[in-house]
Amino acid sequence: MNRRKFLASLSVLLGCSIASLDTLAINSALAFTGDTKSRLTKHQASAISSIADIIIPETETPSASQAGVTSYIDFYLHEFLNLEQRTKLLAGIETLYQSNSAFIALPKVEQTAVIQALDDNLYTPQENPAYKKLKQLIVIGYYSSEVGATQALKYDPVPGPYKEMKLKDVGRVWY
Repeated sequence: MNRRKFLASLSVLLGCSIASLDTLAINSALAFTGDTKSRLTKHQASAISSIADIIIPETETPSASQAGVTSYIDFYLHEFLNLEQRTKLLAGIETLYQSNSAFIALPKVEQTAVIQALDDNLYTPQENPAYKKLKQLIVIGYYSSEVGATQALKYDPVPGPYKEMKLKDVGRVWY
């Protein structure tokens, strides 16, 4: 079974529409190894890192940029989008941080306020589609990274000690 068919089947099982899942973003997260050369400009990478760190800041777990989300977004843009889609999304991101008084130069408090205003407008007629897509990529990139999966989600590959049980004690195949 290929990944797209698996994701479609999974979405049916979970009761969500396939339209709500960005299969390209998920496929790129599965393909991303982290050892790619950056093709974003320094300005683009800096803006994406700043926005990512506001969305997922450093707490007791690393921030989004520390988890390599900027590299993942770079990989997604250049390996999974065609030139037209990439240009459109990068132009939207460029407009996002240039229309907010040179976003990078703003103090952290004002940057957070700008992002909060964009967040407040999600799923309304005033939403910014470039911000919505960027936020989706940040979240997918973070939680599919090793840091996000093991530290933020507290993944435990062995969630407890092995306890042998007899089927007659359980009464079913699963417990």
